[in-house]
Amino acid sequence: MPPGMHMSTNHSIDGDPGDPFETRGTAAILVGFAGALICWWVTPFNNFVIGSSYIADSYLPVIVLFVTVVLVLLLNPLLRRALPGLALGQRQLAVIVGIMLVACYLPSSGLHRMLPYSLVRIPPAVAESRQLGDIYAKMNLPPSLFPDPVAFGARTPASDQFLAELAPGAGIPWMAWLKPCLSWGTFNLCCCMMMVGLAMLVWPQWRNNERLPFPLLTVQQALLDAPGENRLFAPLFRSRPFWIAAGGVFFLHFLAGANTYNPERVPTIPLRWDLSPLFTEEPLVFVPYFIKSSRIYFLFLGVAFFMPNRIGFSIWFFEFAYAAYQVIRRAYTPPFHWGTIGDHRTGTMLALTVGILWVGRAHWLQVIRSCARRGGSARDRYDRRSGYLFLFGCVGMFAWLVWAGVSPLWSLWFVLVGFIACLLVTRVVAETGLAMLGLDTYSLIYLIKLAPVAWLTNATIFFASVINMIFAPGSRVCCTTLAVHGLGLDEQAKPARQARLGFVFLSILAIGFVISGAFHLDASYHHSTTLDGQEQPISRWGTGRLIGANRDLTELNSGQMSRPPYNRLGHVAFGAALAGLLEWACLSMPRWWFHPVGLLGVYTWYINVAWVSIFLGWLAKILLVRYGGSRLYHAARPAFIGLIMGEVFAAIFWGLLLPATLVALGLPYKNVQVLPF
Repeated sequence: MPPGMHMSTNHSIDGDPGDPFETRGTAAILVGFAGALICWWVTPFNNFVIGSSYIADSYLPVIVLFVTVVLVLLLNPLLRRALPGLALGQRQLAVIVGIMLVACYLPSSGLHRMLPYSLVRIPPAVAESRQLGDIYAKMNLPPSLFPDPVAFGARTPASDQFLAELAPGAGIPWMAWLKPCLSWGTFNLCCCMMMVGLAMLVWPQWRNNERLPFPLLTVQQALLDAPGENRLFAPLFRSRPFWIAAGGVFFLHFLAGANTYNPERVPTIPLRWDLSPLFTEEPLVFVPYFIKSSRIYFLFLGVAFFMPNRIGFSIWFFEFAYAAYQVIRRAYTPPFHWGTIGDHRTGTMLALTVGILWVGRAHWLQVIRSCARRGGSARDRYDRRSGYLFLFGCVGMFAWLVWAGVSPLWSLWFVLVGFIACLLVTRVVAETGLAMLGLDTYSLIYLIKLAPVAWLTNATIFFASVINMIFAPGSRVCCTTLAVHGLGLDEQAKPARQARLGFVFLSILAIGFVISGAFHLDASYHHSTTLDGQEQPISRWGTGRLIGANRDLTELNSGQMSRPPYNRLGHVAFGAALAGLLEWACLSMPRWWFHPVGLLGVYTWYINVAWVSIFLGWLAKILLVRYGGSRLYHAARPAFIGLIMGEVFAAIFWGLLLPATLVALGLPYKNVQVLPF
């Protein structure tokens, strides 16, 4: 073990030297829980009350990176000087940061940005529409799903005040939310069991057997490195290139923020461009907007430096390839249907899922054998715990959906969709290091519209929107992905410790569902708009997640269920075939350049925003390795982590610290968007 790791003399019952669960484990978990509380409290205030750049909505959560830096640069050095016996070792820091990572699933785009805000739109909409009232009456949903009665003409005070702020002197209607908390909390607990269990299952297979690169772990572990003998700071923070890069990026954003507040006196160095005036004639007028205008984000640029070369290449190549496809179709072979690209992604999702399961088939069979017998090695016991947790979560999700009124067959499909989404987004982040990614499971969910109308029920249509909400936008902050990285922060951990850590994650999520949800209720009932008046309600996007269900229900009950005006199954099959071919080529030819991950993200908002920065990071890596070799590549790593952290520091300063200070002083603030999320 490297020098400077403070837990090297500890011993645990499972023989894992340095296991923090044996000695300082309680302290590490408590500090991690305190960090989770910070995430749950600060995120709703920052994202929805102030309306700043989101700080917990990526796989490198800004709030977690910032708190980590505070721990390793301020708190821990002070403890080493004053109270060395209380200083946190590298493995305790790994537990703390892992807990905070998993906690970020709850307070924003993973769940609570959508769930409470979407639920309160249903009772008022039904109360105002006799047609919807009749539909929901026939659906007979459990009343505990909503804070108000769902019926035509019903009073909906809890929902109305949530959307429009409390009346003077009124208090938050906590009791109205008690039953929704219990019912949705049960479903969320089952989902978390499935997601954490899946994370525990795939981590050893992907890291040890398939040797996936996990680029984000490279960044996170660099922040947690042991400082070494008689040192206060990790090697990264003693690197001059790191501080030069971080300082340079922070300075660029400082100029941009100061220019926002005082445009007449402060110059700015633009990071955005718009070439739209050059694309006014056909066929170039059909070039998509994200090719004509874009912006550099240093967080994505820095992460792209750690991606495998063919991953970075494939991401930007397929953006250009599909841009050309769009131009040709719109200019020369109309009509062009946007849905075809989504169907290609759907086919890619199905093909990649089959490929992932096939490549890891020996591992999955081993897990099944471990679950079917007692005893065995430490790895067998780990697989058994992980497998049971995953299985119980899936069964719980299935049972809850059947209880809510979904037929068993469709309940099984919805559980499968959730599994596919979690498996795929976690695999993609493990291979690519994409800090911001979301899967378009909308197309996958709504394959149900191709089924005969007689197979569909009102409950099926409604809960299709629910599952889509949780696992499509929610894949932007997927619990499985966060848990895998939380488990991977300490790669010396033995199976028993990783199993215990997985159950710690699950406990944190169960507690956090209530606490994070309460913070959101408090924020929304006390603020009808963001403090700058730009957003009403404070999570306007979140309130619209289930509105589509009402439209689909109306179509179903009027006998006018919409169908795509093209061969949808044909396009799904094309996407699956192309992705399968590319996956086979990647496995067969190590030098093959085209990876199907480019198909999976093409034309999604996340890749549209990030592709230029990914291209620049890929190009920088190619040039450095070509002209400087591996030595220059390794020497440049601190600088590229510095690019990431410089943007993190800027996002915290302009998005949280300065606005919160101005709000506390009763002064106006301006929204400075450092990051796209």
